[in-house]
Amino acid sequence: MEKLVSIIILNYNNYKNTIECLKSLIHQKYKNFEVILVDNGSKLRYYLDLEKDIVQFEVNLKLKLIRNEKNIFFVSGSNKAIKIAKGEYLCLLNYDVIVNPDFIEKMVTFLEAHPEAGMITPKIRVYKDKDILWNSGAFLNFRSAIVIGNRGYLEYDPLDKKYNDIETIGFAPGTAVFINKKVIEDIGLMDEIFLMYHEDPDWNLRAQKKGYKSYYVPTTTVYHNIPRLISEERMIFNHHFFTRNSQILVWKHAKFIDILIFYYIFGILNLGIIFLNFLTRKFKSIIIRINSIWQGFRIGLKRRTHRSCRKYMIHDYNYIKKIQDF
Repeated sequence: MEKLVSIIILNYNNYKNTIECLKSLIHQKYKNFEVILVDNGSKLRYYLDLEKDIVQFEVNLKLKLIRNEKNIFFVSGSNKAIKIAKGEYLCLLNYDVIVNPDFIEKMVTFLEAHPEAGMITPKIRVYKDKDILWNSGAFLNFRSAIVIGNRGYLEYDPLDKKYNDIETIGFAPGTAVFINKKVIEDIGLMDEIFLMYHEDPDWNLRAQKKGYKSYYVPTTTVYHNIPRLISEERMIFNHHFFTRNSQILVWKHAKFIDILIFYYIFGILNLGIIFLNFLTRKFKSIIIRINSIWQGFRIGLKRRTHRSCRKYMIHDYNYIKKIQDF
């Protein structure tokens, strides 16, 4: 008998992409799965449109819709769904991902055959140009200011000749990640201090410290509907998280020598960015970046010694809400 799989999808305002994701799940060869759709504080008009549009899936999907009154960001929203998921296997799936019909089947087959697997991810291509890769196994480099990376990122591969071997990787990205529920019971939920971004490598590394492995499983492919253009405001918002959370990740998991090398490169990079912003009179961007550096440093330092950062998390949540629409 097929084991129950719980697919968790977070929706925030852009419900049309979510509908396309749900449509792709209808055609799964594997039938025993539920979908937990979390609306993470979308504007009311978008939520009502979503609520109306998902009626079409009631016959084909076991679909549960949860409404958060405010945006509690990716990690807390996902954790809320994980707590009520009934499946033996869980899948976190971005709302802007389209999956092949064999997606669940191939992922479950691998997990069944590999009990040592902590988290696994398929090959990920760009939806609007399927000849281009987006992720073929994510990796980590603590001696870099960027820290995380996607192997095969934006590489042209129309004949599907690249990255076709199953292999262990640095981490399985949260874009499309499968995990055995027993692993979550062993390592705990995602660390909510991250809010969004870098929570996935942290979760993987915690699993790896318990003896599990992260795998890249290219036996199936999904398609990430990434935007062709990102507004300057959204880039500032994203960079805030990357600057803040890369530090937290490094403090939590890197060796001390790696932390020193990281901050040497990190410092040079950010001084250069701040100087360029000063020359172009982008003073708000400078303030946001300095804040993200400070927030990441102080939280990371406390996380290194396993101290609670709840007070900092509340402060940062309120601060981030202020710059969200910057």
